Amino acid sequence: MANAVLPAQVPSPLLAILHRSPLRLERQNGLVLLFGHPAVFRLGLCVATDRALAGDSVLYLDGANVFDPFLIGRLARAGGAAPNAVLGRIHVSRAFTCHQMARLVTERLAGALRTYRARLIILSGPLETFYDEAVPYQEVAGLLHRILATLRHFAHLGHRLLCLSPVPPPEAKGRDTLLKTLSAQANRLIWVEATEAGVSLREIGASAPRSWGISRVVWESL
Repeated sequence: MANAVLPAQVPSPLLAILHRSPLRLERQNGLVLLFGHPAVFRLGLCVATDRALAGDSVLYLDGANVFDPFLIGRLARAGGAAPNAVLGRIHVSRAFTCHQMARLVTERLAGALRTYRARLIILSGPLETFYDEAVPYQEVAGLLHRILATLRHFAHLGHRLLCLSPVPPPEAKGRDTLLKTLSAQANRLIWVEATEAGVSLREIGASAPRSWGISRVVWESL
């Protein structure tokens, strides 16, 4: 049964919705995959802002070049905080190739976790650079294997991990199997789609089916 979305002024309702949704991540959740509609990227930014407002440090690894400080600033003000203070708790690293993404995760993530004492790791578009046909598929598959092994290690240590992956683009051809590989390693799967009413989130494989809705009015006011 879907949770009701309470009407209120925006953009602050979205932060309240997150607290009632499957994106209210807990340490025992391990790796959570948010996939489907490109709205996953904006939802990930909302999660990052929500945790930063709570005083947590967040590591945000951006493989899709979608980090939006202006959206975070609006949400921060709605939450009663100075945008710079919230942005200062979100530590962004960008990757423009699959090799850069692999290095961020396998070589630099552990040090960043120690430096910033982060409680949440968000990988935004971790597969976007892996669709580059200039890199042989076998090499891409090997890099993804190393990334997933590292993420499983951090999940085992109790870190919260959120991966944001839209469905592969048509030009990805046979590389759509990469998303299946990633989803097979996730502890929780949450499907996101756009509807006439707004944006819906549905948890897949849970013992009790759960779904959440974000109204179009709230979503389009961000």
